[in-house]
This record gives sequence, C-alpha cells and structure tokens, in this order.
Amino acid sequence: MRSNLFKTSVLVALWSSSSHGMERFSPQACLEARYRSVISHSGPLFGLFTRELVVDKKDCVLKVSHRRWVTHDWVVDVCREPVHIKSTSMTGVTVAKKTAACGTPEAGETDFCKQYSALMDAIQDDGLIFAEGDRDSLASPHGKTYCAYVLMERYLKDSLMLSLYTPVPDIFQAPTVRPPKAAAVLAPAPVGPKSP
Repeated sequence: MRSNLFKTSVLVALWSSSSHGMERFSPQACLEARYRSVISHSGPLFGLFTRELVVDKKDCVLKVSHRRWVTHDWVVDVCREPVHIKSTSMTGVTVAKKTAACGTPEAGETDFCKQYSALMDAIQDDGLIFAEGDRDSLASPHGKTYCAYVLMERYLKDSLMLSLYTPVPDIFQAPTVRPPKAAAVLAPAPVGPKSP
C-alpha cells in the first residue's frame, strides 16, 4: 500500500512540475524582463550576407537592431508618452510620433507608420520566424522576441501605455474595438394633409 502511495505521489509531483514549466510567461514578467537576444541566419546571395536581429530589453525600454544590408536601430519605451519610435539609420536619428492609427486616411504615409511597419517586419521576418525555442518561455530566444513583439504591438498599434508601478493588463489579447453607438434613426415626418 505504501509503495502505491509513493508511486502516486511521485507521478503527481512530476506531472505538476512539468505542467507548471509549460505555462506562458505573464504580462508582468514580460514587462519587467531584462535580456539580450541575438538571432542571425543566412541571407540572400547563397548565404554570403548574414541577417541579424538583436533585441536588448531593460524593463520598459526595448532596443532593436536589425542588419539586413545596413544596420537600422529602433528604441521604443512602452512606458513613455506620447507614443513614439526613435529610429537610427545611416541618415541619423529621428523621432516619429504617433498622430493617428496606421491604416487610416488620417495617418496616410506618416513617418511613424513607415517606422512601425519596418520595425514589425524586421521582428517578424528575421526574429520570430528564425528564433529558436518555445514562444511562451522567456528563457528562449523565441520567447524573448515574442515578449518584445507583443509589448511593442500593444504600445505602438493600440496605444497601450504600460507602467512598472501598476498591474500590467493582458498584453496577449488585442483590445476589442467597440463600434460607436449608432445615432437614433428618426422616422421622417409625414408630408401633406392627413387622410381621414
């Protein structure tokens, strides 16, 4: 009887520890994380050129360096207003401030939307696709890249301001957009004399 109880206890302990290890990192852990992740792979021209994506994260500040042909750097602070991207390339440093949601007629082809698009393309194409490991673990390059990607998406796309001093909302779900309440439709007033 004791042998069966011992075996059952061991199996339950192993099962609970393995299922605990499979949990996704929390939004709070993602925001507070500090890491450096380097992802490189062979590029075009028979692999003669290496593509590299480096993500340096320290709390709210994410520094992304992308080398395809030339190096392009972005700095995003997900706890700072107004929503903006600092960009460094061969031409110097620029700051692109969000004035309207990208993809809307108001935003058009603003510098912010161009920088946002280039940054997300770099993270997706040379980061998330080529990163090794589990997406839901901050111990893997894929998890680190995914954490940075989600934080930047919520901040840059959804204008979600984060803070180290307040609880972090669920960053894994995009906010739901509620359509504006429809204006009451009034029936047109009858025209002409009333019939008896």
